[in-house]
Amino acid sequence: MKALTHDFVVGRTLADVYGHVAAAIAGASRGAVAVEDVALTPAPSHTGSDLSFRCFELARQWKKNPAEIAKEMAAAIPPDAWIARAVAAGPYLNVELDRDAVVPRAVAEAREAGDAYGDSDREAGEVVMMEYVSPNTNKPLHLGHLRNGVLGRAVANLLASQGARVLKTSIVNDRGIHIAKSMLAYERWGEGATPESAGVKGDRFVGRLYVRFEQELQKEKETWRAEQELDKEAKDLDERFNESSRLLAAARDLLKRWEAGDAEARALWERMNGWVYAGFKETYDRLGLDFDKHYYESEIYEGGKEIIFAAVEKGIFKRAPNGAVIAPLSEHGKLQDKAVLRGDGTGLYVTQDIHLAAIKFKEFGLTRSLYCIGSEQDYYMQQLFAILKLLGFPWADGLYHLSYGMVYLPEGKMKSREGRVVDADDLMDGMRQLAREAIRERFPDLEGEELDRRAMAIGLAAMTFHFLAVGKDTEIHFDPASSLAFEGKTGPYLQYAYARVSSILRKAGDWQPPETLVLGEDVEWRILVQVMLFPVVVADAAESYDPMRLSSYLIELAQLVNTFYHDHPVLQSGEPVRSSRLALLAAFRVVVGNGLRLLAIEALEEM
Repeated sequence: MKALTHDFVVGRTLADVYGHVAAAIAGASRGAVAVEDVALTPAPSHTGSDLSFRCFELARQWKKNPAEIAKEMAAAIPPDAWIARAVAAGPYLNVELDRDAVVPRAVAEAREAGDAYGDSDREAGEVVMMEYVSPNTNKPLHLGHLRNGVLGRAVANLLASQGARVLKTSIVNDRGIHIAKSMLAYERWGEGATPESAGVKGDRFVGRLYVRFEQELQKEKETWRAEQELDKEAKDLDERFNESSRLLAAARDLLKRWEAGDAEARALWERMNGWVYAGFKETYDRLGLDFDKHYYESEIYEGGKEIIFAAVEKGIFKRAPNGAVIAPLSEHGKLQDKAVLRGDGTGLYVTQDIHLAAIKFKEFGLTRSLYCIGSEQDYYMQQLFAILKLLGFPWADGLYHLSYGMVYLPEGKMKSREGRVVDADDLMDGMRQLAREAIRERFPDLEGEELDRRAMAIGLAAMTFHFLAVGKDTEIHFDPASSLAFEGKTGPYLQYAYARVSSILRKAGDWQPPETLVLGEDVEWRILVQVMLFPVVVADAAESYDPMRLSSYLIELAQLVNTFYHDHPVLQSGEPVRSSRLALLAAFRVVVGNGLRLLAIEALEEM
């Protein structure tokens, strides 16, 4: 977790605690550190303290060993209404808080704030666009899109919780040779079928046509190679085949007709894309993904040329001997030069990306634009951002690539053209079935619609948390079965912890927290400290664009609570211990419920 500093304290109780402790440390430093410069971190649990201050930075001013400084500062901080004691731990000054002062405030703040606990206005005034998912209209969404969507949505939720206006968008890749391949396949082998007549979702229907094209292309290639009597290892084999392929020539011709506005080609394109969009919507609805706007490649692919021509006139970009326009990135850093326009004047992907970035900032007055795109595009995104800075756009420093690691099948990388992918709908169906089986083992009497509803919620929670429980840069080998475990670092474990606490609170009936909370067990205090730190964790996860910081925190907190109610009775305790523990669990419930909501995981009252 990020260190607590004057400009990074979130939450009323924590602000009061930090202000008091920081003032005491500043005073004990004999003027060497100002109150606003005091940085505190949670002390390790084995120390018995709560907050820790590093004394290394004071060694030069004091001209002493940091451990000696810690001892002298500890002696200069007497117990008071907030501080139980200050103690030196090597080069660290540790502070133990007065529990009687902190407990009632922290519990009351969480319970009173409710759904707003963890929110802040740190990002107020920021207008942030999150571009994510961004599918192609020649195939259904797959496992990689799910990780993209889950990550992008979580970061968007985190930023919104901190007061930012967040716009969720997607750039739909709805044109190009890959789309033309699916269209040609429908003309050649579709036989007039529709998704309805075939009994499949529209995106899957079109995806099968894309696979069919690639299968037929492979057959053509094998026949061609046999006719040419070429060895499989012959040089330039693919290039030579591509130049002579009838199928590829037909697909290129169809694309040219589409670009020329041919009525028949456009009508087929609109019809097939319509099937795909209907399929995408079903998948988005199941996953709970929503967007404020979709950008379409077909509407922007010809843009950006004006920007590039103006940059050539200004001497920012250069002409290559073949007429192509080059962004001379190597002259301004370590990146390689990048072509931004072909020699024949046609655009490249980077051409339209320059155009789209300018459109976004102009249309919405953005302060930041986040691109949730896989790590295989890391270098390209560096080049794109460098080009936009080279062009002098004032907003170019507000661009961020939310890069994430690839998701792999057990046998390797997914390949759409071979039909070897994990379809998003299939995965969600599989997760629901696995969850259904796990629920029936634990609750054999549960059945019908309620069983299906919980199974879907738990299955999605397992998948979502699996993607968010690791660093965004980490590659994932997805294991559905282990992600569904009700024990360990999983989404269902958090759902179960929430449901169990909810059950305890329901069984408690009417109760009120006592005027003085009695929480004498060490584990109770550790839970309370974590509850108090929740707003900081959320702010830290939002600032770093890293939901893992929140997911790891939630697991740690749930494990503490699991230890607590395993070792200490709640409903069977006498008063005021009973009501005090119920108040603590109610605060925990607020925190976990809000944390799950930010990760877009449903908090279940019953498992």
